[in-house]
This record gives sequence, structure tokens and C-alpha cells, in this order.
Amino acid sequence: MRTLRLAAIQPPQETGDSPAEAHEQLVGRALELLEEAASQGAGLALLPEVFSTPRAGAPSDYAESDEGPLCARLCDLARSHRMGIVAPVHEMCSGRLRNAAWVISPQGVLVGHYHKVHPTRGEMRKGVVAGDEWPVFEIDSVRVGVMICHDNSFPESARCLALAGAELICWPHVQSGWGDTVWDITLRSRAIDNGAYLLTSCYGMAEGGRAWRPGMMVGRSGVVAPDGMILSETGRWPGIATTTIDFDRALIKHDFSHSGDHEFRTEMLADRRPDTYRILAEEGVASRAD
Repeated sequence: MRTLRLAAIQPPQETGDSPAEAHEQLVGRALELLEEAASQGAGLALLPEVFSTPRAGAPSDYAESDEGPLCARLCDLARSHRMGIVAPVHEMCSGRLRNAAWVISPQGVLVGHYHKVHPTRGEMRKGVVAGDEWPVFEIDSVRVGVMICHDNSFPESARCLALAGAELICWPHVQSGWGDTVWDITLRSRAIDNGAYLLTSCYGMAEGGRAWRPGMMVGRSGVVAPDGMILSETGRWPGIATTTIDFDRALIKHDFSHSGDHEFRTEMLADRRPDTYRILAEEGVASRAD
């Protein structure tokens, strides 16, 4: 069995009086939650989108380097607990500001970067440069892909990762305005459409007496199964959702494409007609404005 215990980490929203204080708080709390996830036996932990950048801070002011102290601390923590980590950060890479995810192995090795393919227009105005690749990484023999926040607005993101072999898709985000309905529908749809597990991470509500409402961080970090079932979820408040997955246990469907019981993911991908999908590679009617 290829079992891997997944941890969806949901830190609290920042409360620092200044961007510098918020940055220190964000990093400190993330490291604490990673230690807690390790104590719960996690083999792979996911942090939220740009987890070390204060909301009020300029992304370029808090851009990290994969040769800097934060990456080194994360690699040390991964090595000491034999726990893989997907750590989304603003990263300065070859002189370009990226919304990135570092993928760190349980051996404490930075095995690669993912650069957000669909940054928002607001991000691009702040200097974030879009990525153009959908890499897939191996963590404890499980093939892992990453899509970040707005990437999930496009079904092609998860499909590209699935076609590249991803069995687990990590989705770190800072979703707020969509609210629960879209979160629930899109995440279950991405899982079902691609026969993949989704591991998600957002921020939880700040402590206080306010009720959650649309426009606040949605929370609900957790794991969605290939059949669309939510296997674990943090809810609204800060915390960790953990789930152990056997990636050798295939999702079997009856009479899906032909008679009898069959492995869903293989049949679904085999029945695709990419020769008819040319419009996906053509420029759309509406071009993206600056």
C-alpha cells in the first residue's frame, strides 16, 4: 500500500499591528502548526497561499528566496520529522516576483517549485509574473501537483495536472468572496473530473465574537476524495485536518463507460477526445486586459 497521511493546515488570520509584526506572526504560527501536524503523523503538510506575506504588505517586500533562512527552516523541519511540505510563498526567482509553492521532500530536499499560472490582475499590477508550467513531483511515491487559488477558476488547471500524472492536487488559497457554495462545488468537481484527491489549505477566522459571512476567509481546509466526498475539514476556525490515504486503492465505478466494474480514472482519461478540443488552445474572444 502507498499510504500517506495528509495534513491541511489552517492558520489564523493575522492580527499584527504592522506588516513586519504580521509577517513574524504568520511564519511563527505556520511553523508551530507544522510541528503539530508532524506530531499527528502527517507525511505531507500543506500551508495556505503566500503564507508568509502580510495582507497589508507589498509582495516584493516579503519575497523569499529558496536559498534564504525560511526555506532552510522548512527543509530542516521536514527532515527532522520525515514530513513533506508544500509551502506557498512570494518568491523572487531569477529577478522575477512569483506566487510560488516550494515542494519539500520528507528528506528535507527542495524538490521543485510551482509558479502560479493564473495570477489575478491585482497580483500582476503588484509585479507578480505568471508561470507557464504544470510540474508534478513525487513525495513518498505519490505524484503530487499544485494549483494556487485563482488557478482553480479554470478546470484546465486540474486537468493538466491529472494528465501529467498527479494523483494528489494541492490547492492553497486565500479564498473569501466566493463563499461556501462555489468552494464546495468546484473542489468536488475538480476531484471527480480528474479522479484525484485534493488537499486544500486556507486561513481560519480570527479570534473574536464576529460571525462568519461571505467576504471573510472561507476556511474549510481539508481533503476531498476522487468521488467528491469530503474526507476531512477544519471548519471555520484555525486548526489542522488530517487524513490517511491509500493511493493504491482505486476508485471503481460500475458500468461507467462499458459494462462491469472498472477503475474510474483510467477509463475516464482513456475516453477523452483531445482531437476535438482545439478551441482550448486557441485565443479566446475576450483577451486578458492589463
